[in-house]
Amino acid sequence: MTTSAPGALAVELHPASPTQWAAIYYPMVVTPVGRWAEVTWELHQHLMTTTSAPREPARWLEACSSDPDHPCYAGHQEWATELAAGYAAARAVHDTEVTEEPLSDQETQLLREDTLVVPAGQLSEWVLDDLKDETSSIGG
Repeated sequence: MTTSAPGALAVELHPASPTQWAAIYYPMVVTPVGRWAEVTWELHQHLMTTTSAPREPARWLEACSSDPDHPCYAGHQEWATELAAGYAAARAVHDTEVTEEPLSDQETQLLREDTLVVPAGQLSEWVLDDLKDETSSIGG
């Protein structure tokens, strides 16, 4: 597993309340089947106020700049400044936590075994399946 294009992060946007959305930043990784959000490594999270009611249960975007005028925020003009600031905070966390030295073969194998990568579009399905499994094991 390798980090995707330099600086790219996956951002999940979802309603947190009737007037707020949460933005959660994850690293992007490249796998043999494409680019995915590594949802096991939450880099940053913050709440954003909205003037309109949520229209969708969740949205994803790929952020790649701390400039609010960057095209990656074009579909989210209301939050462009906050999303860009969140991107900068998430990159700072990522850059301080990423090891400078290459991982040993054993560390790489352990990372592969312990990392769960979910395609961004399937995250809600994965969470719902997981919750269904937990509730069925409680009742059974």
